[in-house]
Amino acid sequence: MSGGFRVREADAEDAEALAELYAGSGLPGAPGDAAEAARMLQTGAAFLLAEDDAGIAGAVRWREEEGVAWFDLLRSLEPPAGAELVRAVGRRAQDRGLRLARCRAPDTPGMAAYFARLGYLPVGRERAEDGRALLVLERRLPLLTVREQRRGDAAAIARLTGADPWPFEQGARPGWFVAADGERVVGVIAVRDAGGGVAEVAEPVVEAGYEGRGLEVWMAERAREWAQTNGFHTCVLPATPRMRALRRALEDWLWRLEGDRFVHTRPRAAAEDGAEG
Repeated sequence: MSGGFRVREADAEDAEALAELYAGSGLPGAPGDAAEAARMLQTGAAFLLAEDDAGIAGAVRWREEEGVAWFDLLRSLEPPAGAELVRAVGRRAQDRGLRLARCRAPDTPGMAAYFARLGYLPVGRERAEDGRALLVLERRLPLLTVREQRRGDAAAIARLTGADPWPFEQGARPGWFVAADGERVVGVIAVRDAGGGVAEVAEPVVEAGYEGRGLEVWMAERAREWAQTNGFHTCVLPATPRMRALRRALEDWLWRLEGDRFVHTRPRAAAEDGAEG
């Protein structure tokens, strides 16, 4: 949950709630009733919903088109919900490797200023089918990466892990990696030698707001690649509740659950073990 709101994808059961949310909004292209909302959902329209304990507080429609994340129909009953939905679109775009997000919004007083606070700038104007003016806004998204730790990451590593920053201030430490959203470090993972050709991969530490997006799996894979490139034949990762929730994604990368840990064996080493057996 971010900003007090849970953001999730809408499904067919949300059609009536969507129609109620957009009722009276005047947004071009918004569903006029539950039947229309259901048709939109059934024919591929992707809506994100922001909800809190009181119910649905906002919605936005988004799609990927030619490498750009487009969104429109932003509607919120509470201003923070709208901002959180815009940020959620950006996060999903980053997860897909997209670098640009664009939106269409009614060209009304204050709209450009609202989106400017969220990092979007006007790049053009269009007309809706009913003739109303629309503002086209764009934001270049930071690149989400997993990379080797640098000296300048020391303070962020200390903030996320509680570790003493001094060793990291001396330079890059082998086996340490960070997840970065642009220049901001939002995650840390490390590998250590457990002996016998086994590398122990620590549970990824991820900043709130970035959890549950698969970033942990990406980080574990970066650590595994480094370990197996540097001579380790097996990697182990703690099977904590948070990592167990990502079991299917880890298994897609050939990690397997064995008791209280996930294990990844270099293909050649696995073949040799099988031959010896």
